[in-house]
Amino acid sequence: MEHTLVIKKVITGGKGLASLPDGMVLMVPAVLPGETVVVRETRTRKGYKEARLIRIIEAAPERITPPCPHYLDCGGCDLQHAAYPAQLEIKGQILHEILERAKLELPADQPGPPLPSPAAFGYRHRVRLHLDPAGQLGFHQSASNRVVPIRRCLLATEPINRAIGALVDEGWPQRLKETIAALELLHCPASGRVILVLQPRPAAPNTVDAAQIAELAALADEIVVQEDRPGRNKGEQSTAALSQDFVIGAQNYRLDWDHRCFFQVNVQQNQRMLALAMDLPASRPTPFSALDLFCGMGNFSIPLGLLGAIVTGIEHNQRSIHWAGHNSRRAGLQQMRFIAADVEQQLKQAVAHQETFDCILLDPPRQGLGKAAALLPLLRPERIISISCDPATLARDLRLIVAGGYRLAAITPVDMFPQTHHIESVAILERN
Repeated sequence: MEHTLVIKKVITGGKGLASLPDGMVLMVPAVLPGETVVVRETRTRKGYKEARLIRIIEAAPERITPPCPHYLDCGGCDLQHAAYPAQLEIKGQILHEILERAKLELPADQPGPPLPSPAAFGYRHRVRLHLDPAGQLGFHQSASNRVVPIRRCLLATEPINRAIGALVDEGWPQRLKETIAALELLHCPASGRVILVLQPRPAAPNTVDAAQIAELAALADEIVVQEDRPGRNKGEQSTAALSQDFVIGAQNYRLDWDHRCFFQVNVQQNQRMLALAMDLPASRPTPFSALDLFCGMGNFSIPLGLLGAIVTGIEHNQRSIHWAGHNSRRAGLQQMRFIAADVEQQLKQAVAHQETFDCILLDPPRQGLGKAAALLPLLRPERIISISCDPATLARDLRLIVAGGYRLAAITPVDMFPQTHHIESVAILERN
């Protein structure tokens, strides 16, 4: 069934929201607030319906022609039809609405304006491509396992795109389809090297042989065949394949890691987010104690240490913990401790031992910290810095922290992923 309607707003997930005459909510991709559109119903869900855009009767002034030929087929981008300032405004409004719905008290000027990415395209230093049994190399279609074949991605850096194009042009998807399920391309921020990581199919009878690896070496600076699960090895013998240079205050430092570690793929915006999170009170004690939860390879731990913190970092990925220790020693930071363990279990132990910290920083995965967020106030930090990639789980966690005697002093949306609906945020909480 087709409907002509007006889009009220864009909501979490990047879809437009409208209402039918009977009050039923309709969600439509590729639309903008205020647009009059014709849509066709595609699916009925509990409490709402989904539809697809048929045509635009009255376009929003912010609408542009998406530059990517795969837009709407590939599931990676969902806001390319909006000019970049409009994308920022949409993300800021989504965050504000989620915080209001969670009944969190906010200062009058919060959330602050979104922090724009230095680059709206060409910012991703890591991409993962799927390879189907037919030899199609690309991204999954939205809400599907079907592979949309590509030879370049507008979000990836140019060195990564050159490697993708060469792989496709030289017929590698057909040659690898029986043995390789996916591949990753990583562009080292410091050296410019490109690493190609091949991920074999679980039931493949053979893997990539030495002759193929030698041929592939002409397309990338390093070839890795990943035989086991990421993050399970301690990594003491691993060699740094990736690195990035940073500046915090007047100090320069470098972080090293390998392909099994998480890192922020928008490396320029990561530097700006660090500056935002490291805006610590001038009156802080020196040295001060800091707890870095989900510390990874030290993205936040090392700058905290350089600003005078004695850091305890907790992270389940043992490979990342190896590199966190390496990076702290490289920066000349002696009073740092990194623990490879489950964050919630370590929090419970810290509370049981009545430990306290001056500052707690957390950068959890998309699911957030959950019920364990209620443990943070028991460690009595003066300040909690919460980094989040999901506003809904962030709001849930913030409610638990605020209930423990803290106030939300500031929150800034950080556009880590332009052209997509994803919203990173930096929230600062202070003890009442």
